[in-house]
Amino acid sequence: MKKRKGKVLIDSNILIFATEYKIINVFQLIDALYDEVYIHKMVYDELLLNEVKQNVDAKLKDGWILFDPDDEVTLSDDIYEIYNRYLVDVKQGFDDQNEKKKREGRPLKHTNDLGEMHCLAAAMLLGASIIFSNDYDIREIIQDSKLCITVDEAEESVLIQHDTLLDFCCYLVVFEIETKSNVREFLKAIQPLKVSGLDERLKQLLPKETS
Repeated sequence: MKKRKGKVLIDSNILIFATEYKIINVFQLIDALYDEVYIHKMVYDELLLNEVKQNVDAKLKDGWILFDPDDEVTLSDDIYEIYNRYLVDVKQGFDDQNEKKKREGRPLKHTNDLGEMHCLAAAMLLGASIIFSNDYDIREIIQDSKLCITVDEAEESVLIQHDTLLDFCCYLVVFEIETKSNVREFLKAIQPLKVSGLDERLKQLLPKETS
């Protein structure tokens, strides 16, 4: 069974979706797909529903990692300063995107995006290759602001990868972690308008139809 290699930071929207869907255990599917799962303390603090927080607490006892930049044991003062510089760069990327949207006549979001900002800064600090979030603005910000990580000092820096819920569902089928029918039902329950996109992508990626 293949996995998405490297560290992944998960956004609150994904954790809410995983809790809402009861037919299959989405948290187990996350573990099956990703190598190392991190939760940023900022994202953890955004979890207002007790059931979501309880599920995350259970996963934190079972291998997931809580990243808290304010914990002196986690980050030294010098590393904390590096983290803050990354955060400034990421915040600038979000500001630049808002200006770009205004120029292009696109609607602005009415959210503070703090969880997403801190996840991206943490990814740059930790060398986490993936952000798992259903905020579609993230991919554009990564590309426009050239938000990169260096996994190996001997290799060139690479852009952080962004997995949406649609990407997650696609990987589950292609990597033969879950059946297409179960994945389609999950996506249909959460984002029904994305199901046709999943079908089209799987048609291109799979040589034979997967049940």
